Amino acid sequence: MADVAFLRSIPLLAEFEQDELDAIARGLKAQDYQPLQIIFEEGSPNRALHIVKEGRVRVTRRVDADDVILCDLVAGQTFGELSILEDGRATATLRAIPRTMILSLSMNDLASFLQSSPAAAAKFWRAIALDLRYRLLQTNDIVRTYFEVNRALVENPTFREAYAMCNR
Repeated sequence: MADVAFLRSIPLLAEFEQDELDAIARGLKAQDYQPLQIIFEEGSPNRALHIVKEGRVRVTRRVDADDVILCDLVAGQTFGELSILEDGRATATLRAIPRTMILSLSMNDLASFLQSSPAAAAKFWRAIALDLRYRLLQTNDIVRTYFEVNRALVENPTFREAYAMCNR
């Protein structure tokens, strides 16, 4: 069974009561991954919520022929939440960097738990909404940065020439 104090430190579960954390802990399965081992390939099925217990997970997406690093996840961070809302496919490739332990709760177990506890379900969905809000704000900042760079390229001939020289 997972350490309940550790579970309480996870933003997605921070508002849960002791009995709710105990119920989550009972359903978690631990899996170890070796360095550079793929946890999920972009587009592969995913029907679980995952928590990084130890180690680090690199998140990448395929753009043309390149893997673009989106972020690294560390202990206490979660992934797979979007599979709850979507069709259960990984939206990115996830790879263990050092040896990594992942705790996973199947979507069936999570759904059963949330159906049995409306109060826990409300806390969970609120946490999901707040997390998605945070991610959207981050994405807005990235789009704003790209827009500003694009504007500089279009409006500033000196910058445009320097950029063209760098990309020859």
